[in-house]
Amino acid sequence: MYRLDRILCPIDFSTASVEAVRFASFLARNANGQLTLIHVDEHEKTPLGFFDRDESSVAHYREKVNSFVQAKYAEIIKRERLSPEPSALLVRFGTAYYEIIGVAEEDRYSLVVIATESLGGSSPHLIGRTAERVVRLCRTPVLTVRPRPQPDGWKITTILCPTDFSEYSNFAIPYAISVARRYKAKIILLHVTDLAVQHPEALIQKFPDPRFYHDNADEIEFEKIVGRDVEPENTIVRLAEEYQVDLIVIGTHGARGMRRVQIGNVVEEVVRRTTVPVLTITHPIHKAVFPRRFMEDYAESSN
Repeated sequence: MYRLDRILCPIDFSTASVEAVRFASFLARNANGQLTLIHVDEHEKTPLGFFDRDESSVAHYREKVNSFVQAKYAEIIKRERLSPEPSALLVRFGTAYYEIIGVAEEDRYSLVVIATESLGGSSPHLIGRTAERVVRLCRTPVLTVRPRPQPDGWKITTILCPTDFSEYSNFAIPYAISVARRYKAKIILLHVTDLAVQHPEALIQKFPDPRFYHDNADEIEFEKIVGRDVEPENTIVRLAEEYQVDLIVIGTHGARGMRRVQIGNVVEEVVRRTTVPVLTITHPIHKAVFPRRFMEDYAESSN
């Protein structure tokens, strides 16, 4: 079973990243897990920092950054009422997306929670550069969070899980079921077909059997919906709003199976446009405990 017990949350102390911390804290508390905040300083990758080869200056700069981050971390712990014990802080120096992915994969985190907007973000309609690269390249599941106009208590009662019926997209199903079991949530399985399809209701029969992907699927309430649209992301974003969905769980690879090169256009558009947190699952999946459905395939891909 997939457990959200070790969560990594990048923070640049912007309003958006603090909102991500709130959601990550909510998930960690419900799983009795550990939340680790990570701050990456990119000064050394800028022209000014790159050509500063004086070791004393570099050490002094890093010391100042560490002091600043520790002080801001203490503020967030107090303001957001986070427990210091299950929470931790990492400070890294380098390229943000590279450091985040390295820590997430090497230390086997179960989840990365990251804001879609960064400090000084130019537009709320764009995905931040770091967030886009983490979603695209990280093998660990990534949950993107967008700031809400009126923040209130987080909850997960309804989960939307789109599928194009390919094995790649269906890899998201066991994750959706695991989260739904934890929060006693309902799952909406959604397939969006082309406008040219005359009888979309007939596609209900093609939906994957959740029991094929998780041994405890019978415990979850499912609803299956077939939509028609020119672009699937339009229906995904619209239904997420209409059904007041609390979480979207989606595979980063669709029927074409592009791997670690680019995230599908559908996923990119959903992350960019929706106000709902989006949990993206990469294929092949990170090293977690899977149902027997995936054990052999994952063992082969790991060798």
